[in-house]
Amino acid sequence: MAVNEASLGDTRPVDTGDTACPILTLPPLHQGAPEGILERCNWLRVNSLRVPLTPSLREQLLGVVRSWGSGRDTLRCLAMATRDSPLRREQLSLEDTTKFSLYESDLTFVGCVGMLDPPRKEVVGAVRMCRQAGIRVIMITGDNKGTALAICRRVGIITAEEDMERGDSGGLTGREFDELPPAMQREACRTVRCFARVEPAHKSRIVEYLQSLSDITAMVSCHRNSFIQLSR
Repeated sequence: MAVNEASLGDTRPVDTGDTACPILTLPPLHQGAPEGILERCNWLRVNSLRVPLTPSLREQLLGVVRSWGSGRDTLRCLAMATRDSPLRREQLSLEDTTKFSLYESDLTFVGCVGMLDPPRKEVVGAVRMCRQAGIRVIMITGDNKGTALAICRRVGIITAEEDMERGDSGGLTGREFDELPPAMQREACRTVRCFARVEPAHKSRIVEYLQSLSDITAMVSCHRNSFIQLSR
């Protein structure tokens, strides 16, 4: 399986004022979480061919993603797909966000990138100090659940003893969290150490539940909206 290649023959000239500059003319590229992208794909690019993406092939691809995310290197995975017959701009209603899923449908899967993004060396010691001080550390991330759990185990957010007791129940995806009734969501915020594939709305609800437990809640993040969530 290979990503479709574009050569200089697939270009058109663009007038830049004094010279003609060739640019690639490819279908729009969609990228995101492998699970989400594959849900929207009906086709698979194999060299120059487009073949149907069967349930068996989809599961094989997800198996590769899971192995990359939970293996020794703990890779962060980003899937890519194209829509080979994209809608024209006048057919799009960009003001209506409910239609976006329609525009990102019938896609062709072209590949997946695994990126090595290891935790900083000082994280293990920082997590250990938090535990010794009685601080419960929780990871809330948009990453794949397998990748997130592997990192939690590596840095000590989930210990070997806790892993034996809970297994994968030590982590929840945003979708799994949504499927729980409110009382179980609140309980999950008290016990679960890893929330993966979350959206900003999930972060807000998790913080609200933690604050309702009378927990003093602090968040380390590079995103400004995290501080907005804490201030509620």
